[in-house]
Parts: sequence; C-alpha cells; structure tokens
Amino acid sequence: MPKPRVTMQNIADKLGLSLKAVSDGINGTGHLSQPTRERILAAVRETGYRRNSAARSLASRSSQLLGVLMPYADSSFFGSIVAGIERRVLNSDFMLLQGNIRGGSNILRDHIRRFAERDVEGVIVYPNQTVKEVADDLLALDVPIVQVMEPYAKLGTAVVMINNEESGRQAARYLRELGHTRIGLLTHKRTTWALDSRCRGFLEELNYEVPEEECLLSIADSYIAAQRLLAAHPELTAIFATSDFAALGVLQAGLEMGRRIPDELAVIGFDNLDIAAHQLLYPLTTFAQPKEEIGEIAGEMLLSRLRGEPISQRILEAPLIIRTSTQRSPMTENHLTKEGGKDDVERIVGNIFQTTGEMALE
Repeated sequence: MPKPRVTMQNIADKLGLSLKAVSDGINGTGHLSQPTRERILAAVRETGYRRNSAARSLASRSSQLLGVLMPYADSSFFGSIVAGIERRVLNSDFMLLQGNIRGGSNILRDHIRRFAERDVEGVIVYPNQTVKEVADDLLALDVPIVQVMEPYAKLGTAVVMINNEESGRQAARYLRELGHTRIGLLTHKRTTWALDSRCRGFLEELNYEVPEEECLLSIADSYIAAQRLLAAHPELTAIFATSDFAALGVLQAGLEMGRRIPDELAVIGFDNLDIAAHQLLYPLTTFAQPKEEIGEIAGEMLLSRLRGEPISQRILEAPLIIRTSTQRSPMTENHLTKEGGKDDVERIVGNIFQTTGEMALE
C-alpha cells in the first residue's frame, strides 16, 4: 500500500506552526526568522515532502520542465552540450532545470529532490561515478531518462555517444600513414566507458606493445606524465593523447625536452576544445566531438519519449581535424628558420600553458 503524500499541513502540525508560515518557509517568502525557516526546511527533508506542482498546473497537466544533470558550470565542453539541448527543447516550449553534478552525492540528491518537487517530465544526464551512486534516486523520479557520452545500463538504453573505439583506431591508422612506428599513449584512468573504448581501439589497431602513461584530467598533470613517458621512451616520434588537455601537456613537455613539433614529435588530442585550436603556432590535431549536436539529439530523443515514440541509442562519429601538431604549416616552417625561433616558440607556448594549466574537465 503506497504511503500517503506528505502535505504542508502535516509539516505545520508537526512543528506547531501555521500553514502560512510553513508555506513561506518552503517558498522563501514572508518574514520568518532564520531559525524558524531552518526548522521548516529540516522537516521537509525529514518527511520527504514534495510540493504538488501538478496541482498548480491542472490546466495543462504538464510542468513543461526537463531536468539536466551535467558538470556544466565549469566546463565549456558540457556547456556546449547543454546549449544544444536548450536550443532543441525551447522550440517545443519546454524549459530546463539544471543541476551541476560536481560536488558529491549529497548535493546531487538535492538536485534530484528539486526535480521531484518541480515535477520534471524527463531528465538528460551524463552518468559519471557520482550519478551512478545515486542512480536509484534518479530512477525513483519515474520519468524518461536520456544519457549522453556514456552508457550506464541501470539508467536504460537511450544514449547519445561517440564511436570512441573507431576514433582510437583512426588515430592509430593516421599516425601509421604519416610513417610513425614508435608511438606512445597518454591517457587518463580508464574509469569511464568512453576512455576505455578509445584506448582499446587504438591499441588493438596498432597490435603491439605501446608505451603508456596515465594522468589526471588537467594540463599540469598531463605535462608531468608526458615528461615521464618521453624520458622513459626517447624513441617515441608520436603520441596519441585521449583528451586535448593531455595533448597540450605532451606539447609542453616535448618542447621543453627539445623535440621539434611535429618533425620529431607528432601529437593527436581528442575533444577539439577552443584552447587546443587557438594556439599561435601549434594548433592541435584532434578529434572533434560534435558537442552541440550531441545536446540537440539528446533533447530530441527525450521529446520523442515524452510523445510515446520509440527511440534507440545514437552513435556519432568524431571527425579528425588535422592541424599543425602533426603536419607542419608554412607559418611554423618560416618561424623556425629564423635565429632563435625555436626558443620563441617555447616561450609563446609556455605562456599559453600557464594561463590554461589549471583548467580541468570531468
């Protein structure tokens, strides 16, 4: 037998307060003292009270709200995905209620509780480790869920993602076509399906033992790991880095160790972030994840589910964008023929890394 729904009157009776006081406490209105407001909010959490948004939307029987759970607040990558979602769903008169999945499981549960209170009609989520820890809470919303970038079976099969394994294979084929036979790999801990697939495709395509290092998802740590990799294997002439941040660390380490880019060290990244494309002399060869398209497709998939239409997973290709880090440009050629040109390159690129080295992407 289902439990009866907790009402504001139940909370008022429990605390010995008026219904209006409880309403003001929940809605952030009125002139309550801070201790009283905190007592009310504590009771809300304790009882599992949910505001009955549906009762306020009887005319439409719809909240017109969709939830989004991603690390968007400090990530241009996921910010672009959210922009794509927003562009698609706003055309259908829906609005987004967003929650940043950084900060731990308790904060994420607060976001999910807020989704429940506002009666969101569906959720688009990037299922990182924290999301997996609260998957039961997310499923308890009992609304359609669409995942982006990673498939987590517990949350269903509606997923938009990249063909990471094929991209890894393409990176290996491209470097071989350039004549490289001594190739290294710089990756992050393979705790995600995407990274694991990317590495697997690359290693299987080369089909020999590849020198490899792992690093955190930041330029600073990637630089340190790349130094280790190049010092231990000075024979390497090319490195595939499984993110642009890792690739930028390789560029910095290679230059500081006297390697000419791309003649003595070719570098491929992954993601096509702005900081990778807009360097002065070494724009990065990289795989361009179609971030906004991923968001648009995820938004369309969720709307289709809400219309009762069948949907299936979507796997997109990430095109390889070839730039100076694997093929010399006339600008680089001319600059390096000047006396002191190589030192100038190192100084310029070093300044870029100093301004971007603290950035990180989940």
